[in-house]
Amino acid sequence: MLPLFWIVRPVVRTTFRFGIVSWLCVHLGFVSFILPGRLAGAEPPQTQPTKAPPTKAPSTQTPGELAVSTEKAADDSPALDGRLADKDLPTTNEQWRKRLTPEQFKVARMKGTERAFTGKYWDTKTPGTYRCVCCGEPLFRSGEKFDSGCGWPSFSSPIDGAKGTTIAEHEDASLFMQRTEVTCRRCGAHLGHVFNDGPPPTGLRYCINSASIVLEPKQEKP
Repeated sequence: MLPLFWIVRPVVRTTFRFGIVSWLCVHLGFVSFILPGRLAGAEPPQTQPTKAPPTKAPSTQTPGELAVSTEKAADDSPALDGRLADKDLPTTNEQWRKRLTPEQFKVARMKGTERAFTGKYWDTKTPGTYRCVCCGEPLFRSGEKFDSGCGWPSFSSPIDGAKGTTIAEHEDASLFMQRTEVTCRRCGAHLGHVFNDGPPPTGLRYCINSASIVLEPKQEKP
């Protein structure tokens, strides 16, 4: 029996060790590579399908037609329809907002000032009548417009003269200066300021924001 035991013992020991090693490799490998992903809730990344950008239908207008439509949109102002009836005059800021563009509302209703040399009419020489952008009241004529070099439309007098009733004047002490503000007497729209450095015969310069007025071009006779 003793010799047989010593013969069988190495075989049993080797088999037992090999079994343990195999068992550990299999199970440790399972724990190392499979379980961590399961425990962390890891899932393979999913690719989102790419959406094709929406296609824009080609325009049927020619470049000339596009330019004309853009120009009409820029000149489209309710004031060009004429003088607004008294009963239709807005009475609240919300009503004025609906009638005016954001820039017009800021300047004409909130007493803002556009930057010099940026307004629509600062260098315009087109003959016609300048109306209040808010109520359509005629305020200035192109014949009294002159180049003052200040960057804003300048007029030597209102449409009905320096002593007329179209323009109202108010003392303005804002910005640490003493100035004379001018407004539309009818609707109170802020227009700009008047200064005593204009050309003869009035010696006045009505410095007006382009956003507060709209030009009604003179109609050519057929």
